[in-house]
Amino acid sequence: MEVLRHEFRKIVQFPALIGFVVLSLGLNIVFVTSMKNSYANFIAEASRITCVHLGADFERRAAELEPGHYTDMLRAQVAAQEDVLYRFSAVLLGDGIIEVHGLDGMPARLMGEKYRRFQYAVDARRQAGDSMTLYFAGATHVQHQRLFGYTMGLLLFQGVALASLMMLLSVGYEQASKTDYIVYATKVGRRVNRHKLVAGVVSALGAYGFLAAITLAVYFAANPMGGTWGSSVSSGFNYIRDGFATRPFVTWFGFTVWQYLLGIIGVSVGLVICFALMAYAVGLVVRNSYIGLLVVVGINGVMFVLPFFSPMVMLNYVLASSPVWLVLTRALWFTDGGANVLWPHFEIWGVGVSFVVLVLVAVLVGRRFYQVDVA
Repeated sequence: MEVLRHEFRKIVQFPALIGFVVLSLGLNIVFVTSMKNSYANFIAEASRITCVHLGADFERRAAELEPGHYTDMLRAQVAAQEDVLYRFSAVLLGDGIIEVHGLDGMPARLMGEKYRRFQYAVDARRQAGDSMTLYFAGATHVQHQRLFGYTMGLLLFQGVALASLMMLLSVGYEQASKTDYIVYATKVGRRVNRHKLVAGVVSALGAYGFLAAITLAVYFAANPMGGTWGSSVSSGFNYIRDGFATRPFVTWFGFTVWQYLLGIIGVSVGLVICFALMAYAVGLVVRNSYIGLLVVVGINGVMFVLPFFSPMVMLNYVLASSPVWLVLTRALWFTDGGANVLWPHFEIWGVGVSFVVLVLVAVLVGRRFYQVDVA
C-alpha cells in the first residue's frame, strides 16, 4: 500500500499534468459559459409548469404561462409537432444503407438484421410516447449537441489524453529519473509496475471525474435543465444529421435526459480505462514517456485511417468499434450507429471487447517485461 501511495503521489505532482488539468478546466468553463440560449432557458423553467409530455394536459398548463414572444414560439412549435416515429421505418433505412454502400454477403446480412431489430426499438419508443415529449422544443437539437456532443466530447478527449499521459509518465518515471537499473534489478522491483497500473487508472478516472464534475456544474448553472430532465432524448424535436440522412434520434432503450447523461458518462469512463491500459502496454515496451506518447498516437492514427484504405470490409467494421472510433462517433452512442456499425449496442460491445483485449495485452506485456533484461 505504501508503494501505491508513492505512485499516486508521483503522478499528481507532475507539473505538466497539473498544468494540463488547470488549462483544461479553464477552457471548459469559458466554453460552457459561452453557450447560453435564452429560449432554451425559458423552456427549462416553463417545463416545470407544463410538464414534458405533449397533449391536452400540456396545452392546458401552457395556457397558464405568462404571455410573451417565447411563449408564443413554444405553443406554435408544440401545436405543429407530430409523432415522427409513426412513419419512420428502420428497415427501409437499413435497406437504403445497404444499397448506397454496395454491401453484400455477411456485412449486408448483419446490417439488415441490425435494422430489423432496431425497428422493435422504434416501435417501443413510439408506444411509450417518447417522441411526443418536450425536451427543448425547437432548440432541442442545438441543446442536445451542446451538452452531449460538445461538452461531453471535450471532457472525453481530455479524459483519454490525461489517461494516456498519466500512465506513460508513471511507467516511464524510472527511466526518466535514471533509476530503472536499480529498481528493475530484481524481479521484486519489477512488480512495482502493477502499482503503477492501478495508480495510473485510478488517477485517470479521478482526473476525468474532477473535470466532469466542475464542468457540468458550471454548464448546468449557465444552462438550466428544469423539467426537461424527464424528457426522452428520443423526443420528436431531436434528430440525427449524418452523411446518409436526417432522421429521428432514436435510442435502443428508453432514456430520459438524465439517464442518457449517466450512460454517456459510463461509456466515457470505460474509454478512459481502455486508453490507460493501452498506454500501460506501450509504456512497458518503449519505456520512454515521450516516445510512448507518439506510439499511442500512431496506433490510434492507424486504426482511424485504416478503414478508409483497407479492402477488408469486415475488418473495417470491427475497427469502427475500436476506442478511437468510439470517441469520434460519440454523437451516435446508444442509437443505431448509422452506416459504420453492423451490430446493435456498438458502444457497449466496443468498450467491453476493447477492455478485454487490452487487459490481455497488458498482462502479456507485463510478463514479458518481468522476464527480459532491461539493461
